[in-house]
Amino acid sequence: MNKLFLPFIVFAAVLFLASCGKTKSSDNPLDKIRKEAVFIANDNNTIISYDANNGNKLWEITTKGIVAGSPAFYKEKLFALTQSGYLYSIDVVKGDTNWMKYTPTSTSNSLAIANDKIYIAADSLYCYDINGNKLWTYYAASMPCQSSPQVANDKVFFSINDNSIHCVNANNGIGIWISPTAPNAVFSSLKVSNGVIYYGCEDSKVYAINESDGSPKWNYTTGDKVSSSPTVYGGMCIIGSDDFKIHCIDTTTGLERWSYATLERVKSSPAIHEFTNSVLIGSYDFNLYCIDHVSGTLRWKYPAGSLIKSSPVVFGNYVYFCSFDRYLYCVDIRDGRTIWKQFMNGNTQSSPVVDDLSNGIHATISGMSRY
Repeated sequence: MNKLFLPFIVFAAVLFLASCGKTKSSDNPLDKIRKEAVFIANDNNTIISYDANNGNKLWEITTKGIVAGSPAFYKEKLFALTQSGYLYSIDVVKGDTNWMKYTPTSTSNSLAIANDKIYIAADSLYCYDINGNKLWTYYAASMPCQSSPQVANDKVFFSINDNSIHCVNANNGIGIWISPTAPNAVFSSLKVSNGVIYYGCEDSKVYAINESDGSPKWNYTTGDKVSSSPTVYGGMCIIGSDDFKIHCIDTTTGLERWSYATLERVKSSPAIHEFTNSVLIGSYDFNLYCIDHVSGTLRWKYPAGSLIKSSPVVFGNYVYFCSFDRYLYCVDIRDGRTIWKQFMNGNTQSSPVVDDLSNGIHATISGMSRY
């Protein structure tokens, strides 16, 4: 090769390689797209978001302490309280912490949120705004609180350590009424429906009291303690019991419509699939049950790898629930078929929450459920 041409060849090669080099774009990265998602907190101080349709992990964050109660979805944010007293607001798309504030509270109860106010039932009943600023505290001599708060008709309802139900003004924290004391503890979350409050009790009974003043309406006796939380649907109150049964009670008379026997305790709380009129509920016998709401007959049961304490959540034709085998399951309600399951690498005391791109879907135990 003619040596006169060599410098020109080298120069051309350098120009070519330079043109192939990567340059950093000045454009900002595209924003993540909000998807239908399932959120779950586990005992590894972790909250995880999964795609609701295929189970792919969207994000995972570490919290300062365990989130034992179910997180609350509100206005495109996820709120969670750890047992170490840290209250979180989390971006549901990116998994970023909007803010974290320390509160002098420690509880395994779930949060309730309504009208831009966060309610925490702990050693007292606390109310914060959605920026984490405390608004008021309700204190009673027999505190602490035993059940998660329920908000309805501008009032907050919850049980405390003297086994009574308290009704408090949701705007200012002023007490309205206190129910007669039950014979034993009330750990069941309350359900408020059509002027009546329903809940289970450790004295083996399910109670219905009037929302207006806390006066008794009826009580129903099961065979053992009731720490499951009730669902009210179609004139029926449905709840689990430690007597190994799922009970369906007429909301007007307090009489049994049907009961279904499992092989172990039922501490999970039921969810409803309206399209098929099905009741979904887990048992300590490792099974998730799908039961006909009207007749009480079994449609199908799904075997998990361990006991099910988690309360299921229904979204579309899918039901989401956790087991102590450390998996989060997604099952088709119509036939009991596995859609997906994800190993969480930790057990959970919480129940799933679904971002349905609307108002969110919560388990009955959370204090924010529809039924």
